[in-house]
Formats: sequence, structure tokens, C-alpha cells
Amino acid sequence: MPDSLWSGFGWWRITFTADPNTVEAIERLYFHSWGAAEVYLDGELVETYGNFSTNSQLEKTHTPNYAPDRPLKINPQDVHTLAVRFSHHQAKTNFKIFRYFAEDLGFDIGFSSEVRAKYSDFRYPNSFATLSVIVAVLFILLVLHVLLYFKFRKEEPYLVITLITFFFLCAAVCAHILLFFDLDGFTNPIFSSILNSTAFGLGYGLLPYSLSSLFRIQRFYWTRHLVWLALLRTANYFIPVFNFILFDATIILAVIVLMFIIMRIAIKEKNKAALFVTFGAIGTSVFLLVNRMVNAEIITLSTFLYYVDLILLYISYPLGIYIYITNQYGRLFLAMEQEVEVRTQQLNATIRDLTKTQHELSLKNNQNVLLLKEIHHRVKNNLEVVSGLLALQSAKMDDPTMQEVMLASQNRVHSMGILHQKLYQSEHLAFIEMKNYFENLCINILDSYNETERIKVNIEMKELEMDVDTAVPLGLIVNELLTNSLKYAFPKGEKGHIELSLENLNEDNFQLKISDNGVGKALDAKAKGTGFGTQLVDLLTRQIDGKLMQDVSNGTMILINFKRQVAAGGGQL
Repeated sequence: MPDSLWSGFGWWRITFTADPNTVEAIERLYFHSWGAAEVYLDGELVETYGNFSTNSQLEKTHTPNYAPDRPLKINPQDVHTLAVRFSHHQAKTNFKIFRYFAEDLGFDIGFSSEVRAKYSDFRYPNSFATLSVIVAVLFILLVLHVLLYFKFRKEEPYLVITLITFFFLCAAVCAHILLFFDLDGFTNPIFSSILNSTAFGLGYGLLPYSLSSLFRIQRFYWTRHLVWLALLRTANYFIPVFNFILFDATIILAVIVLMFIIMRIAIKEKNKAALFVTFGAIGTSVFLLVNRMVNAEIITLSTFLYYVDLILLYISYPLGIYIYITNQYGRLFLAMEQEVEVRTQQLNATIRDLTKTQHELSLKNNQNVLLLKEIHHRVKNNLEVVSGLLALQSAKMDDPTMQEVMLASQNRVHSMGILHQKLYQSEHLAFIEMKNYFENLCINILDSYNETERIKVNIEMKELEMDVDTAVPLGLIVNELLTNSLKYAFPKGEKGHIELSLENLNEDNFQLKISDNGVGKALDAKAKGTGFGTQLVDLLTRQIDGKLMQDVSNGTMILINFKRQVAAGGGQL
């Protein structure tokens, strides 16, 4: 272009001979200018674009991107002259960019046929509908992929797939913006080609890496570097180095081969779903290749097929990958549901077995309870028989000392009989409530000595349960100490009081206390009687690991401290 043309505007003229067949086919004038322009046919002004000005800042240019081509009728003459008066301000300012889109002059001009005319008439509604569908579908898929990513953040492939969907959406939005704004000759290529192709190229460059990471094929992780080719392609707009059509075709074919190889590897690793998702990715590549060939006028498609190709170009992979992921998780959830159902059946069977076993154990336990109660009842009856025999034998004796010995033995037997009676009457066969036991024991001893009126026994204690192994020696100890108080603490028919208590000092320590307000005795005084009772108390105290203390300064007080007995298994009784 001569430098003189940069001063403001210039003229472009062409003279042509009209072929009758060609003239009949011409219906529209196609013109696209990056600056102000006027179009003349045979000296008549046909169309005006923008306004001319010597000041580039004041010059306004506008070529409606989706406006229909101007109707044109060429008279059947042999020779016609087509002239364009054009401005160079825009072309000079943005020369590097415009040179790719509109050659050196800054405008495109041509005649359009009937097919082109129909395409021009419906270009806006068709493009609006197509891009609206693409943007809507991609937006929904982007939201779904974002939800999947935040649900499974550790899965890196979901992040890559989300980015691909985002880049595709950005590319579609860049193309969609052209439908709503009147863009000048500079903004048009920025949005329609540079930003659109860059965004789509970034997403497309990530396709092989998304598949390799999704199928865990580490040998192809290097494909993530293909994304830099999109930036290289964008740089070619400003510094032309290679042919776009050849570059795009080479990259698309290489990506198809890579994805086919990744698919084969994934299928060999028994990932059958890889076939479906890879076909979606390869489909995107094929539709992209078709689109580039149409734009390069290598092939032609009907308007319908062109827009179908455009829709599938954008949504094939994001939609396919989402179906793949949901299908995989659907299979996983179905398998989990089946596993839960199997486990539930097993658990129900186990519960039925446990219920049956529990029922059997309950029956056996009831039988054992009845058996133990029967044993305690029989032991109690046998002890009563022994006690009765001792009473009968004592009645036949004339020696008071022997009668006293027989009575003491009878009381000892009866104390154990009371305990067994309480056990078979109780709900808990292994434990006995000590306060009630002591009350019955004291009543029996007072009755046996006919001292219910003269001697009063006061039992000051809370209800307390003891195991049988501890209750038996405690009952015998109380029997001996109470008998001793009745015999020696209140001579000459004196009245008296006896205090009895069993107290839980803390979690494991107990204290048995028996005291009277009788005459007491000197610590160095000799024991009255045979001393068998005292020996028995000492023996029983050691049996429960107790420690006996006594105070005879004011009556007699006996304290026995002992600990809770521990079973052989280590548990407390």
C-alpha cells in the first residue's frame, strides 16, 4: 500500500464485464469495512458506511455485524465499474490485526448469490438462537461440573474438566456479545476472533490432559503443555508466522490421534466407559475441523448443518464428560446400594439369630433362676430342720451350759437360714439387702433369748445390697456380737439399747458398727464363756479382709472395716 494513502482516504476501482448468467445470480452486495467507506456502482452511490473525517478520532465507522447484505440489481450491460472510496485511519491504527481480517485495504467487497442472500437475511436470528443454546447448555454444565469439583476436591480431573467448560463458555459468550452491541471494525475482530479463538483454544488444548488424568494414564500427563499452543496461535494475529488453517488442521489431527491412543489404553485397562467419553472428545475435534474447513471455504454446509456443527462443537465434550462422570457415580452408588442391601439382609439374619439366641438364653436364665431359688429354698428348709433338731436336743439337756451352746448354734444356723430365705424371695439371687436382713436376724435373736421387751435394737443404716459371699460372714458376725451383748452387757435384768449399722464409707470401703450402752469390760479382763464366739468373729473378719476395732470405755462398741470383695474375673461383686 502506498504511503500516500495513509493521509486520509483513497479510491479503489474495478471494471468488469457482466456475464448474463452471473448477473442473473447476483442478488446482494456484500461489503465489510474497517473504516468509513462509500460504494459506487457505475458512478451511482450504492451504500455509505460511517462518516469521513481528516481527524481519525472524529471519524466514525460502523458495519453491522449481522445486518443483511444490501439488495443489488446489475443492469445487463457489458461493462460495469465498481468503485470504493475508503478511509485508512482505522486500518493504519490497527494494521497488524486488520491485515489478517481485511487484507491491506481495510475492507472486503463482493457480490452474493441467492444462497448467500438467504443466509444473510436469517443470520441474526439463527446466530442468536444457536449461541443462546450453546451458552445456556454450557452454563448449566459449568454449574454441574463446579458442584462435582467442590464435592470431590481431591479429584484433579474434575478441576481440569471444569476449566475446559469455563473456557468453552467464555468463547461462546464472546461470540454472543456481537449480537447485542454495535461494534466498530476494531472491537469486532477482538471479540469475534481473538478472544473467542483464544478461549476456545485454551479449553481445547486441555482435552488430552483431561482424559489422561481422568483415566489415570500418567505417561500422557505431558499433554497439559498443549495449552500453550492456544497462546501461540493468538500471538500469530499480531506477528504472522504461520498459516492459521494449516496450523489448526495439524493441531486438531494430532489431538484426535492422542485421544484415540488414550482411549485404547483406557479400554485395555478395563475402563469400558472410556469409549463413550473419548468419542465425545474426538467428536469435538471432528466438529472443530469441519468448522475450520467451512470457514476456509474448503467445504460447504447448509445453514442448518452449519449451526448444528457449531452447537456440537461446543457442547460435545462437556456434555459427554458429565454423562460419563454421572454414569460412573451412578454405577458406584448402585453397587453401594446393592452392597448395603446385602449387608442389611446379613444384618437382619444376624439379628434374627441373636434374637433367637437371646430368647433361648432368657429361657435358660429363667430356668437357672428357678433352680437357684429352689436350691436356696431347700437350703433354708434344711437349715430349719437342723435348727429344729438343735432345739429338740437342747430341750432334752439338763446342763444349762450345754443348753446355751445349743442355743448359740441354733441361732447361727438360723441366721444363715434367714439369708437363704431372703435370697429365694429376692429378684437378685446374687445380692441381698442388708438392712432388712439385719432386722429379721435381730428379731430372731431377741426372740430366742426372750429379750424383746428389755433390750431394744436400733438399726440406723440405708438400704444396702451385698453379695452372698460377704453377706453370710457379716450375718454370722452380727449374730455373735449381738448374742454377746445380750448375754454380758446388761446383767441383773437391766434394760439397754444396741445400735447396729453398716455404712459405705466410699466406693470400696465399708464399716460395720455394733455398740451397746451396757457395762462394758476391762481390756485385760478374761473372756467369759468358752471364747468360741470371739474366735469365730476373728476368723470371719479375716475372711472378708476386715480389720476389727473395739472401744469398751462407755459400753462396748465394735467397728469392723472391710473392702468390697472382688471376683476372680477381676470385676467387683
